[in-house]
Amino acid sequence: MTKTKTASINVRLYPELKTEAESVFAFHGLSLPDAITVFLNHACRVGGFPFELRGARWNDPVSLAALEESKRLENDPNAKGFQNMADLIADLENDDDD
Repeated sequence: MTKTKTASINVRLYPELKTEAESVFAFHGLSLPDAITVFLNHACRVGGFPFELRGARWNDPVSLAALEESKRLENDPNAKGFQNMADLIADLENDDDD
């Protein structure tokens, strides 16, 4: 049994972006709809974006400090960890830690 493609997507793009993307994908033998299908299939397979998202909004000092702290805590065997939100809330409500 073969599946028939019946769903469609309508996306508004800057014409220059569309033209450049079509050139990039044509180099690899793909049309723009084929490339979008490849992207969606891969995103579904990995359960998210098939590449790392990063950008200027994460480059502010507060965000960078929070990322560094999360890395430090991840590697700290003495750092507290919680299996669920209820345990976290219970710990926060317990003032014995101070």
